[in-house]
Amino acid sequence: MTAYEADFYFFLLKECNMRNWLSPFELPTRLIYAELGYSNKTISDLRNRLKQKGLIDFIEGNRREKAASYIILVSERNQNGNQLGNQNGNQSSNQNGNPLNTKHKQKQKEDNNSNELFPLDVTQKPKRREKKEFIPPTIEEVKSVFMEKLPDWEIQAETFFYHYDSLGWKTVTGAKVQRWDSMANKWIIEKLQTNGNKRQTDNDTCSDTIIRSTPG
Repeated sequence: MTAYEADFYFFLLKECNMRNWLSPFELPTRLIYAELGYSNKTISDLRNRLKQKGLIDFIEGNRREKAASYIILVSERNQNGNQLGNQNGNQSSNQNGNPLNTKHKQKQKEDNNSNELFPLDVTQKPKRREKKEFIPPTIEEVKSVFMEKLPDWEIQAETFFYHYDSLGWKTVTGAKVQRWDSMANKWIIEKLQTNGNKRQTDNDTCSDTIIRSTPG
């Protein structure tokens, strides 16, 4: 059986099942075209092949009056069993207010993650992220961060490096340094602010001196 034959055959099984295994059942060719995208010639060839294989039988329809009818060739015992099973199941389910569906829904609510395609294991604890081991920087690495960011960046880089190196790369409170580059940037910002405030103070002092020295 080719892939097209199998696709067409299972499509007929689905349509027959939807009709509670009514045999024969009418099925317009336009519906097959809309579902499978096969042309009329392809549909005609496929159903002839399935008929030759003894899987189906069909009755040609009239385009204007009646659609083609299909028969799924199964044993009489299986056919009767399927019809009775579907009819009894539908009747008892409708009469009793779909108790089977209600029980099934309740069971799904009780089961944790029962509707998930990939259910989560609630007993599994999330993995903790492993902390990376701190590796002290070299003085060259520190200088690359300080480079051209301060007027005396080389001196500040060396001061920063030897300050924390003497502390074993710990803060004043004794906490281990995790991100030395962040601390270096903080050091640079503080120095820039200090230098900016110092320049402002010097300018104010100079202006005050000029004003005082000017004759009133």
